[in-house]
Amino acid sequence: MAKDLNLTDSSPTSVKTGDTSTTFLMQLTVDGNSYDVSQATALSIVIADSNNKTIDSINVTPSTVDTPEDGVIPVPFNADIMGKLTAGSYNVEAHVTDANGVNIFPSQGFMSIVINESLGG
Repeated sequence: MAKDLNLTDSSPTSVKTGDTSTTFLMQLTVDGNSYDVSQATALSIVIADSNNKTIDSINVTPSTVDTPEDGVIPVPFNADIMGKLTAGSYNVEAHVTDANGVNIFPSQGFMSIVINESLGG
């Protein structure tokens, strides 16, 4: 059972430092099929540096997912999280708690998010 985590085609792929209005759209799939999060009791996105040291976790309220059967989670990178990130590449995992227990996406490796420098700092 291969669990994957990817950005949707309509999601941004990077953000600049200081930008606090970007929301990434992350899709969960199992064996290529959307993972239904309608029964999720908790959703969190874990962000780590290139050494896999966890920097923070973004909790997403399951009821805010518009179409949970599609497995697409909106993940806002607000001022709280962006204040902890500098320019660079970050590893990302999704942790989904439901009746099956805790599911971690992806099964292997990590998804990558890029934070680019901005002229304003």
